[in-house]
Amino acid sequence: MAEPIIYLTFANDQDRYLPLINRERKNIYQALRALNDEQIIQVEAEAATTLSDIFKFFVHYNNRVAIFHFGGHANGTTLQLETKEGAAQMADGKGLAQLLGTQENLHLVFLNGCATKPQVELLLQNGVKAVIATSVSVADQMAVEFAEQFYFALASHIPIQKAFDIASSFIASKFERSRTVKTYRSLDNRWKTAEELPWGLYLNAGHEPSQDWALPKRRSVQNILRNRFDYESRVDVNDILIDIICEDLAAFNKDLDDELNKEELDIPSIKREIVDSFPTPIGEHLRKLFTRSNDPQHPDSMELFTLARLKQMVNTYRTSMQFICFIQLSQLWDEKYKNSKINIANEHLPDLNSFFALSEQNFRRFDYVKLMHTIGRIFEDNQIPYFINELKGVRLDSEKEPAVMQAYNYLNALLELINDNGELSSEQIESLCLQTEEHLGIILKKIAFLVKYKLVTIKNIELQKRRHEPARFRHNQIILNRALTVASTGVAEIGVEFENYTDNKSVLFIKTDDNMVSDFLNLTPFIIDENALNNDYASKLFLFAFQDDHGYSYQFLNNSEDWPLLVNESTYGAVKSQFDRFKAEIFGRKYTPPDQLPQEGGQSRFSKKR
Repeated sequence: MAEPIIYLTFANDQDRYLPLINRERKNIYQALRALNDEQIIQVEAEAATTLSDIFKFFVHYNNRVAIFHFGGHANGTTLQLETKEGAAQMADGKGLAQLLGTQENLHLVFLNGCATKPQVELLLQNGVKAVIATSVSVADQMAVEFAEQFYFALASHIPIQKAFDIASSFIASKFERSRTVKTYRSLDNRWKTAEELPWGLYLNAGHEPSQDWALPKRRSVQNILRNRFDYESRVDVNDILIDIICEDLAAFNKDLDDELNKEELDIPSIKREIVDSFPTPIGEHLRKLFTRSNDPQHPDSMELFTLARLKQMVNTYRTSMQFICFIQLSQLWDEKYKNSKINIANEHLPDLNSFFALSEQNFRRFDYVKLMHTIGRIFEDNQIPYFINELKGVRLDSEKEPAVMQAYNYLNALLELINDNGELSSEQIESLCLQTEEHLGIILKKIAFLVKYKLVTIKNIELQKRRHEPARFRHNQIILNRALTVASTGVAEIGVEFENYTDNKSVLFIKTDDNMVSDFLNLTPFIIDENALNNDYASKLFLFAFQDDHGYSYQFLNNSEDWPLLVNESTYGAVKSQFDRFKAEIFGRKYTPPDQLPQEGGQSRFSKKR
């Protein structure tokens, strides 16, 4: 069966030029390109579409188009296309509706222009299953970013309805207080903006299943399985993983190096040193993989080739990439704060925006490696040195590092399979466990340099000042380069004095030189320590997961299945304020705290009491 077609059409007007139309076309195509390259779908995009182009296309690809997208000027009855000479050409909505209604496999018509809602009735009457359209005039920037996030979600195989919800939530969040956009996609200057979201998803009666339609998948268990006998000489769990990463870690960890030099290997000690080599967000997940039962007759699920072990390895990969991405996001914010003129090119905006569009529906499928790559390109564009210099070499390059690229593709495919709750036989699980150990090992080997860097929670900073002596600052901290367990003695809070100071109640990387903090990178609000915020003993780490109307949700590091920690104005308001500030400043907007926003109504005592 031929792959479904996504047909993207765009038109502009030299007299009423839409400056972001080219960005919309390029970035939607970019979002779908990987699926197009894998021949899962076929993407066709036309930059200056004529009416003749559209009719010829549907004749040539009859019943193969799954989504028809239009971006440009429009109103309630027409779409503005172009002629071959580049002049404006009005296309009557009735004729287009009749054409689109003949397409049996057309699941969605997306009209990304101003006030196209009146055309919805025509489309539905002619049999179109689902339509995204606008009810009022829509700003050019909002139109572009809504489309980008919709197709970004769709490319992750999220159904139409949920992709629409994700894009809607993103727009509502980002543009809630923005009044800076001036260019509109309306053909009629009488249209005015509305307070509610301009877009709507309209379903044809009897065709409601279209809201659950998603882009097809080609990946299956058979695509990622290798022969189990490839690993016949390696049958114990963790052997493959340890073998791949131990030497690179030992180059930075003398205690591990000493363990490997012993005549008889002490496996528990080797595992402990590997766990403690990595920062806690990674080491804690490795600790789970290395878990052993105290009763040999009843082994732990992590000691066997089980689905639970397979999921834990996938979670270790995902959290590791999430952690590194948070490092880069934190530095990007710092650099933007220090230099507001740092340029973020249009081609990088969809990936950044997709991070702010994370929701409960899509956060488990988010590709942190892709965002890492995008931030790396921003650093290159602006000649920004990395806080962790070795991160510059963490790139996807099929020519220079084919094994890393293969591991990335494999683990992403497996993550997708796990998220879809695919059925697996015990033989398939065993083979996948062995393969996943190998690929996870390749990824962790690539980031072994993290052993060199010190991750800490700074709980409080105390000023130490004695008479006739310079001030010093006592940092009460917990070192986060070891697993955090209830029985662990390594979570004790220690006080270290420096001649300068960092941020408190934060998780950060710290570089020291004698009695000075030479540099530090604050990872909060992406990673927070609840115990530091509450002045409690030990450490309890949470990683940002998604945002919704209730606030920012964080996952507990030790158990991602726990109920998320909610951060909003009522709980941990300082953290929420940091995240809100990050969202504004990363795009060059001024952040206004909630208590400084203009208030409705009078502010006299009379008005307040009335």
